[in-house]
Amino acid sequence: MRKTTEAMELSRRARGWSLVAHGDGEVIPLRDFPCKIGRQPGVHVRLGHTTVSLQHAELRLSGDDLVLVDKRSRNGTFINGRRLKGQHVVVVGDLLQFGAVVFRLNHGRRTCAAPTSPSEDMGDLALAIAQFDKLIDDRVVVPHFQPIVAAEAGEVVAYEALARSRLFGLDNPAMMFKAAEFFQKEALLSRILRSEALSRTGFRKKQHLFLNTHPAELRDLKPLFVSLEELRNEHPDQAIAIEVHETCAMDPATIKMLRLVLNDLAMQLAYDDFGAGQARLSELVEAHPDFLKFDRKLIAGIDTASRDRRQLLESLIHMCRQLGIITLAEGVESSAEAEACRGVGFDLMQGYFFGRPVSKPLMRLALDERVGPRKTTLRIGQPEVLTERIKGA
Repeated sequence: MRKTTEAMELSRRARGWSLVAHGDGEVIPLRDFPCKIGRQPGVHVRLGHTTVSLQHAELRLSGDDLVLVDKRSRNGTFINGRRLKGQHVVVVGDLLQFGAVVFRLNHGRRTCAAPTSPSEDMGDLALAIAQFDKLIDDRVVVPHFQPIVAAEAGEVVAYEALARSRLFGLDNPAMMFKAAEFFQKEALLSRILRSEALSRTGFRKKQHLFLNTHPAELRDLKPLFVSLEELRNEHPDQAIAIEVHETCAMDPATIKMLRLVLNDLAMQLAYDDFGAGQARLSELVEAHPDFLKFDRKLIAGIDTASRDRRQLLESLIHMCRQLGIITLAEGVESSAEAEACRGVGFDLMQGYFFGRPVSKPLMRLALDERVGPRKTTLRIGQPEVLTERIKGA
């Protein structure tokens, strides 16, 4: 009699639990506990995704609580984007992730409890990871292009290609690369983004295209070199500058090797986000780039900056000019900042003031069209001078 009563009580507590699949909304009722989850035939919830282990995880009833247990899975079990170590109580509304497969926990008679630990970012990451395979396999990236203008001439001389996609949760580069990091596919994603950007440009030869790399690619140069050679073979006439983050420039031997390959491929080198990290000036001498992009932190509020700060920038720009490096101010957001950047001697400028990233950029954009000739002292000149300098640098 006692065993029958216990079985009835267990059945009562088990009723109502389900997993709701992210994406298609399929509902999987959870009827048996402990509920085994994995890829192995015979488990209660069988998931066919390759990132799911044969015996991945288990859901157990403990009183009125539901407990999720990781079974030493290869790709991890996550609750609201945080990797589970051992076991943890889960509640209605939690995002449960097994490898790259994501579900939301549901109960027919319980309302969503206040989150125990998750943040929106963690939940978003879980959803992003679930869709990463589609991003790679279907190449649903949508490159966007942000204009780069000549400081003196005020016309577009280049564009930077930036990553976007059509997938919910993977529409910005930060989430794309967080998901890629989970699968250790940052380099693969970076290669796909460059390829897609070049296939959608249709630019004139004069206008450069700045393409980004990921730091992971600098740790294994051969795939990077192969991908760049393929791009050059497919786009023999396109002017290209390859961007590396300033932290990567702290390894002169690697940068020198990259520089040799870029020279052979008629591509140029740009250091990105200069001033944001720990880059040393010595790297500019040992393995100097064609372009140096000054981080927004150095540009923000430059129009109201102290004399000392402006003099520092002027000195850095003068040093770059002596080395034959073209300087670019990133993150310019107002006419006042643009005028100040021109005043301290920047060659190029980029930022929302000149245009946000768009999927179909205008081929030319003069500053007098952007703000009106009477609202800024930036003059419209002949862009060919700087354009030729870029081409021959």
